[in-house]
Amino acid sequence: LALTLAVIMGHDARSVTVTEEQFVAQKTEEAAIVDLDPIDVSIPYDANAMIAYEASDKSVSFDEFKPTYLAETVAYIKSKQPVDVSIPYDANAKLAYEASDKSMTFKAFLPKYLEDTVAYIKSKQPVDVSIPYDAPAKLAYEASDKSASFADFKAKYEADAVADVIAKKAAKSAE
Repeated sequence: LALTLAVIMGHDARSVTVTEEQFVAQKTEEAAIVDLDPIDVSIPYDANAMIAYEASDKSVSFDEFKPTYLAETVAYIKSKQPVDVSIPYDANAKLAYEASDKSMTFKAFLPKYLEDTVAYIKSKQPVDVSIPYDAPAKLAYEASDKSASFADFKAKYEADAVADVIAKKAAKSAE
């Protein structure tokens, strides 16, 4: 019996259940915590200026320091913004107009400038220098008496050209 009593008493010491008095005491503590005055965690608007002023040599008053600090801060932030480097569509025309004698308005100058520029660019386009496959046959046909049609002449010309190449290859191999 003594052992059973010791086990029961030991269990009570280790038990996580609370008595009614303990429960009421816990709730009273929680209520006391909730009733505390709220803590102000707001940050003043000019907190950064105050911190910078505290770190400065304090040669001027805060009221004189603050506008300078804010102006320098705004300038610094603006310097970090992306810069627009786009070029207006008619920038070249404006430069050409400024270099001209300005005998007409820019509005009248612009269409003429664009027309001249397009013509200049087109004149610089590459010229097709490709040679058609049957160009040698066409040249030979133009130099011939044209007694046959071009289609018949081309077939005979190509057969003769192949025979010439075979003959020259055979002659070179024989050497």
